[in-house]
Amino acid sequence: MDKIGIGVRRKKKKSHRYLGPAVSLLLLLLLLFCSAPAMALTPDGEALLELKLAFNATTTQPQRLSSWRQGDPNPCGWEGISCSLPDLRVQSINLPYMQLGGIISPSIGRLDKLQRLALHQNSLHGPIPAEIKNCTELRAIYLRANYLQGGIPSEIGELVHLTILDLSSNLLRGTIPASIGSLTHLRFLNLSTNFFSGEIPNVGVLGTFKSSSFVGNLELCGLPIQRACRGTLGFPAVLPHSDPLSSAGKSPISIGLQHSTLVFPSFGACVSPINNNKTSHFLNGIVIGSMSTLALALIAVLGFLWICLLSRKKSIGGNYVKMDKQSVPDGAKLVTYQWNLPYSSSEIIRRLELLDEDDVVGCGGFGTVYKMVMDDGTSFAVKRIDLSRESRDRTFEKELEILGSIRHINLVNLRGYCRLSTAKLLIYDFVDLGSLDCYLHGDEQDDQPLNWNARMKIALGSARGLAYLHHDCSPGIVHRDIKASNILLDRSLEPRVSDFGLARLLVDNAAHVTTVVAGTFGYLAPEYLQNGHATEKSDVYSFGVLLLELVTGKRPTDACFIKKGLNIVGWLNTLTGEHRLEDIIDERCGDDVEVEAVEAILDIAAMCTDADPVQRPSMSAVLKMLEEEILSPCMSELCYEQHLELS
Repeated sequence: MDKIGIGVRRKKKKSHRYLGPAVSLLLLLLLLFCSAPAMALTPDGEALLELKLAFNATTTQPQRLSSWRQGDPNPCGWEGISCSLPDLRVQSINLPYMQLGGIISPSIGRLDKLQRLALHQNSLHGPIPAEIKNCTELRAIYLRANYLQGGIPSEIGELVHLTILDLSSNLLRGTIPASIGSLTHLRFLNLSTNFFSGEIPNVGVLGTFKSSSFVGNLELCGLPIQRACRGTLGFPAVLPHSDPLSSAGKSPISIGLQHSTLVFPSFGACVSPINNNKTSHFLNGIVIGSMSTLALALIAVLGFLWICLLSRKKSIGGNYVKMDKQSVPDGAKLVTYQWNLPYSSSEIIRRLELLDEDDVVGCGGFGTVYKMVMDDGTSFAVKRIDLSRESRDRTFEKELEILGSIRHINLVNLRGYCRLSTAKLLIYDFVDLGSLDCYLHGDEQDDQPLNWNARMKIALGSARGLAYLHHDCSPGIVHRDIKASNILLDRSLEPRVSDFGLARLLVDNAAHVTTVVAGTFGYLAPEYLQNGHATEKSDVYSFGVLLLELVTGKRPTDACFIKKGLNIVGWLNTLTGEHRLEDIIDERCGDDVEVEAVEAILDIAAMCTDADPVQRPSMSAVLKMLEEEILSPCMSELCYEQHLELS
């Protein structure tokens, strides 16, 4: 560059009148060239940079999302961002567990092709921007476990494609907007553990969700939670649903059969029935004739297919044997653990690719959970994980091999891992009754309440699974996310611990110590909340909270605790000091619970939740204490099963 500069100066001495415009043009071209990358960033990228600025506005931590740079031509390679092809429009934002501490900027509304917004388990505050209504393609919104304030914007009802809405564990207030009822595709709704008030609108799809979608909001009332509203006109005198039509979210139509009159109260009109006696015979004749014709046609088709099957039996069998991996799509990878699944790779991948929002059964801490049903009726749970760093794939897959080799009766078996071009999926055994959280706090207890013996069976099995991870695996595995939603129940109420090992794999970590709080508020040990250091003793604390949840029937983040500035541990200490044991135990445990048994379990829980981690027992010691308390005096497994009879 020095030589070029000197040459230019020499020419300027000879004919400066002609070089003036040329130098100006050169400088202009250089300026345009240097500024081209910044100008080339797409509008979606500009909107994301405004989001980044808002995310980092109030945090004292180092700036997050360092890969989001103004100089990039498009945002498709940024952390947590997925784009559609070939238009390079932002389709998905996956940023859970990122310690984002700011607000959600209204610029989110400029991402009009966004389909998935996952910002759960951060520290975001402020309102949900009404501009989110402009994201007309949104299918899933995950904002749980933040500090969001204000109300739910009624504009969310304009997101006609929305299938999943999870706003649980925030500080949201006000009434639930009736516009949510117009979301005809909504299959999963979780508004629990907030401060909503008023009547739950019984309109549209809102009338189809159970109480588990609204628990933890003390001032809510309405049909879904079977709580009458004071001063509400027209509320049914008998709960639950007295009108099956209105409970399904339909308009209030009543049918007066005795007077043969259809009454439409919402329109104030009566319509007399049509006398169809003369036409009934004619219609019956048409129906019978059509059915006969269809039956004959069906017999003919089946006969033809049977002949073809007999003539091509050998070739069909040969082709079936050879199809194992021929149709596996390019870029797909399927790995099975412990034992091979009794299906071809192509069949499994085909089933995985067919999963959509209609198959969603829940939203776990690290992604959406689907139910996959094979042709023979066998079901598997498939977890779509939020893993956005491609460079970690190799390490991630090696760690999965270790997790896949672990087998225990009280652990959920990891059966396989599939990497597709569009998703990364974990395949687990499907556990029939779902999570302890849903069973303990949902409507299932109405059919089969969890009595004291059943709860102790769940506590003991969960302790066995966790102790196995801590003491029998080499190296030991710290779960990091023990909570009721990660305890799954089979049909005999045998517990199975799920999601073990995932917290360390799916969040940033250094020297096996995560810097991100990966659990749910209320279950976390004080030292884990303070410095993010996860150890076996922090798992013990979470297990102690789980014991208290089983005894009391209350969530650790129950709104009655928050109003008093307490958590479940502080609330228990208050009642224990006042000797109010009757206010501690869940009345659904039954009438034959011995006071000594309750006090013994509470003592174990108190040791587990000691503020000093050094004073907490190990999980092996906790398991030993539980076995001595629950199984005594009959220590054999046979006697144990008899002792925990559920009937």
